[in-house]
Amino acid sequence: MNFNTVDLEKELQKQKKQAASKNLLSEVNELLEQAQNQDQRVLDHLQAEGFDFILHEQRLDDNHIYSHEQIRKLCIKYRLRFLDSSVFKGEIPYEAIAKIKQLEKELEQPLKNFKVVAPKELFKLEDKDSDPLLFLELANGRYYLIHKWGGELNRFRSLLAFPLRDFMSMFWFLLGVAVLFAWLVPTPSWHVMLFLIVHSFIAVCGLACMLVMGMRENFSSTEWDSKYFS
Repeated sequence: MNFNTVDLEKELQKQKKQAASKNLLSEVNELLEQAQNQDQRVLDHLQAEGFDFILHEQRLDDNHIYSHEQIRKLCIKYRLRFLDSSVFKGEIPYEAIAKIKQLEKELEQPLKNFKVVAPKELFKLEDKDSDPLLFLELANGRYYLIHKWGGELNRFRSLLAFPLRDFMSMFWFLLGVAVLFAWLVPTPSWHVMLFLIVHSFIAVCGLACMLVMGMRENFSSTEWDSKYFS
């Protein structure tokens, strides 16, 4: 081997490989930067107030579209809030951001106007044991479900939330308590039982008013989409 000679073709190939490696690294960095910019743009839209924009809905899955009334009933039943994602204090996982980016790619447009269904505590502080739902607002009072995360809601939450659903739910709950109390107390006749039911109902109504006013709570039918918290 002659150390004083150089194979120019091999040197040229070496330069070509080095240039290709630099180009590949540059392309990877550019893709990573684009992905970060897209993630940040999605986060900015999640944290921003509502926008006016036209959404092309033809490619959306109808199975993921829910009406305003359906969401309202869900929130009232489980005492949840349905508010803009901008006031959501919990952490929105990357899976949700990835689904938004994929949906943007399919619809060929950026997405805005996001809503979250979650217990009201999650709009004041983070709670990883809750079960939020992320929606995209559509036209005509409809919403597209994008992602669900977190833990599952307790099945008994609906029963615990029943008295505060609306006025009539509170009425039937208090009447049931009064009837149960009167039934447990031995009475000589149904006249006495009726008397006991009426007065027990008045007593539990007064107690309920003091408790509800003391806790500054309101009916779910009123506050399910309210951004104000007691």
